[in-house]
Amino acid sequence: MINQNSIKVEYSMFKKINNRLQSILGGIWSNPIWITEYKLKTSLRSIIELAKISKNKKWLDVGCGLRPYEDYFPIGSYVGVDIEQSGRSIGMKAPDYFYDGQVLPFADSSFDGVISTQVLEHVPNSRSMLIEMNRVVKLGGGLIISLPFLWQEHEEPYDFARFTSFGIIELLKSNGFEIENIVKDTGAIEAIAVTLNVYIVSNLTPPIRGVGRIVALAICFPIQLMAIILQKILPDN
Repeated sequence: MINQNSIKVEYSMFKKINNRLQSILGGIWSNPIWITEYKLKTSLRSIIELAKISKNKKWLDVGCGLRPYEDYFPIGSYVGVDIEQSGRSIGMKAPDYFYDGQVLPFADSSFDGVISTQVLEHVPNSRSMLIEMNRVVKLGGGLIISLPFLWQEHEEPYDFARFTSFGIIELLKSNGFEIENIVKDTGAIEAIAVTLNVYIVSNLTPPIRGVGRIVALAICFPIQLMAIILQKILPDN
């Protein structure tokens, strides 16, 4: 005799596991830089959850682009701001406010916190930008910021800097911020793998429709998968 309820429970568990695997590994098949994007999103989600942001708290996303992290915040707590002219097209931006790239259009102490992801490298004067972020945040408020260390030039010609952990510590402290936590979210082997994939896609993939997908699946996917495995078992100082 077959227990229908048991089958439903087992199917439900299988479906949850399958959906979880798809959410973790789904993009790796077709995205040559999946490792860096996935780890960045995972780190940001974790730190936002750790901040325990409530609905009555207001957070500002500086350089929000298409607002990829808005869903991580409670409804009503998120405001996005961006500039009109940059290395990214206007169609890739959906802010609540545009501004001139120098003075944020908000009064002092308007927000409980600021988030800014992969933006500071595109700012000619990063110190001035951090001063502005500090100005609009309430005393005791938070800053969540992500920055690249190893990456190709992009959004040209608006690409001005890369940051070491020591460099960003000095930059933040000298502009009124206290460091609570720094996370390096991609290991050395993973960084090498993604850099290799960027080289393959940029230099060895012919601009023929469909070839990019084949290269991503046949070459870039195995490279990333091997990097994930090796990152777990080999030393990384």
